[in-house]
Amino acid sequence: MTLYDAYGRPVDPARLREDQAGPTMAGVRNIYSVMHPSVGLTPEKLAGILRQAEFGDPFLYLELAEEMEEKDLHYLAVLETRKQALVQLPLIVRPASAASEDARAADLVREALLDGPLDLPETLFDVMDALGKGFSASEILWDTSGREWRPRALAWRDPRWFLFDWISGERLLVRTLSDDGQIISRGGGGAHLEARMRTSFPHSTEGAWNDYQPMTAPILPFKFVVHFAKAKSGLPIRGGLARAAGWAYLFKNYALKDWVTFAEVFGQPLRVGKYGTGATEADKRTLLTAVANIGTDAAAIIPDSMLIEFTEARQTGSVEVYERLCEYLDRQVSKAVIGQTLTHDMPRGTGSRAAAEVHDAVRRDILRADARRLAATLRRDLVKPIVDLNAGPRRRYPAIEFALPPDQDAASFAVTVATLADRGLRVSQAAMLERLGLPVAAPDEAVLTPSPNTGE
Repeated sequence: MTLYDAYGRPVDPARLREDQAGPTMAGVRNIYSVMHPSVGLTPEKLAGILRQAEFGDPFLYLELAEEMEEKDLHYLAVLETRKQALVQLPLIVRPASAASEDARAADLVREALLDGPLDLPETLFDVMDALGKGFSASEILWDTSGREWRPRALAWRDPRWFLFDWISGERLLVRTLSDDGQIISRGGGGAHLEARMRTSFPHSTEGAWNDYQPMTAPILPFKFVVHFAKAKSGLPIRGGLARAAGWAYLFKNYALKDWVTFAEVFGQPLRVGKYGTGATEADKRTLLTAVANIGTDAAAIIPDSMLIEFTEARQTGSVEVYERLCEYLDRQVSKAVIGQTLTHDMPRGTGSRAAAEVHDAVRRDILRADARRLAATLRRDLVKPIVDLNAGPRRRYPAIEFALPPDQDAASFAVTVATLADRGLRVSQAAMLERLGLPVAAPDEAVLTPSPNTGE
């Protein structure tokens, strides 16, 4: 029986055992960074990098996005906050229905994701690399040593090793040095395979398909978890947060450079060396060396006939202009990444815990959206392959979702539920345990009981 992925592409189980996008020593998928686009970055250079990504080659943009996370500590911190807020949420697997076959399918998924060798939080952290770059591609390494297909790992693949097709800008391709292989047809009716064309570029947009690009290959069905974390509508390569944060990164670097120069010039007092009329050239050189070294070594020796005076440096500007510009840019990045500023950028002398909690509630909307998108990706690229490869295709698949923390604290929630229950509201015990994050007690397990009433 032929299996098909979520896009209707036929699956070749034999090819699932090989690595398609692994690193190579040489060629287009090596691990080394040689371009370093952040070095000497200017507005013109940044605009060119972004334009090049739009035109079909995002290599420099993706490398710049990686370097931004390494060099801008604030950008790294807010990205880390958003990723960790999601990957630490409990993952819940629910059967599609009460039927035994659907329960078995849910058990397969639960065992593979929660009880198998996958380190789910670390795996999902790599999947959420899509936040900055717009997309991520994690290759599924299947374990077929037993009787079932199980994902033993989701290997993060460098996004520089991928690009999007030049027609729609939405279909992900893997870079390769080989022009052999096959490509999936987009013809009407059932999906089928056509031999790869031997042309170098599609000259016409007519026909069943012409997604062909040289030195690329379509990613294999059931082989990748491809996640898109779109900050806005449009092409996936334009949906990453790095694209918007790149301008703040550029201008912040200008401000930091000027700030460091300012501190170097005005951070130390002016040293003036004075020598007598009878000083020789050797004496003058000795005095100059002492004046130059005293700023860094804080020690020098000179003859009795010489004098060093320290004059307070007069600032021609204020250091606050650089600090305020950096803080402003950081606040804009915080708004773009986590939707608020107070939990990361509490203004000096202002703000409060209450205000921060209000802003944290705004973050919850973003967290809910991230959880919904990631759950949809996992259902499409991981749940369906696990079920189809082990139990065959079906009309409905197990549902997965992330359990978000409650909007209110447990004490307030318990009081509210108790009040409503006293007034006759029927409340599910299982729902309450799930809401509080508590497991169901085993039949022979000791449980808490109400304390005896000693008031009477």
